[in-house]
Amino acid sequence: MLPQFAGAPAALHALKEANWWWLLAVVPVTFVSQAFSTCLQLGTIPDRLPFGPTYQVQFAGSFLNRITPNNVGGMALGLRYLQKTGIETGAATASVGLQSLAGAVSNALVAAVFLAWAGGHHAGVHLDVPVGRYALPVIALVLAAGGLIGFTPPGRRFLHEKVWPFLSSAGSTVKGIATDPAKIALGTLGALGLPLVQIVGLALSVHALGGDLPFVQVGAAYMGARLLANAAPVPGGLGALEAGLIAGLTALGVPAGAATSAVLVYRLLTFWLNVPLGALALGIVRRKGYV
Repeated sequence: MLPQFAGAPAALHALKEANWWWLLAVVPVTFVSQAFSTCLQLGTIPDRLPFGPTYQVQFAGSFLNRITPNNVGGMALGLRYLQKTGIETGAATASVGLQSLAGAVSNALVAAVFLAWAGGHHAGVHLDVPVGRYALPVIALVLAAGGLIGFTPPGRRFLHEKVWPFLSSAGSTVKGIATDPAKIALGTLGALGLPLVQIVGLALSVHALGGDLPFVQVGAAYMGARLLANAAPVPGGLGALEAGLIAGLTALGVPAGAATSAVLVYRLLTFWLNVPLGALALGIVRRKGYV
């Protein structure tokens, strides 16, 4: 992000001319995002959980995600919450895994739709992943671990006492969700709503700073930057997402000062605002014994 601050005077000038009513409209994005996240969790567990406590736990998890990479803190807190409600560890773990899978699939789907709809603006992005370099060592390790587990008495005992009950519980969780249309609809709503509400927040920020950009192009810029930022081993793609958003918006014609100000204000209201709110929620859920 440091090269972007070379245009700090232009960013400050753009911020002085911002429409603050449009910026205030970005504030609810934080709360709506947690509502969609709550819907996603409620839709990935067969049991019926209360919305209020689950919403508070999601807010607390968002705080932990600010200080841990790849949402590890939030997932651990969600797992602990499900266990405290009486859900078996296998079912709880399956729920957390389904949330991550649903989030990844929805992000890929929304990105494909927006990038295809916006045209070939991001067609030049190419990620070179040397799969072949790691495939054989990984396969060898998996086979060796499988041999140790399957052909030794301690390994077979571990499978019988730990692995199979866990897999059975996880399978029952997936089966229970797959046969409940209401759960599928709730999970789908949460998974697709999360990226879409973030795009709305970015579009409002760009509009507040005077950027005249169609919504579909804002969505393409956001999803392109989000996919790249997900590869960065930092909490919430910090730094990588901001740089990607600024580069994407300026490439689509938004002035550099307005783009920088819009992105920084957007992240202030949707990322950093979660720090005090999430810390407060974490204290509440711990005091109430939810986790």
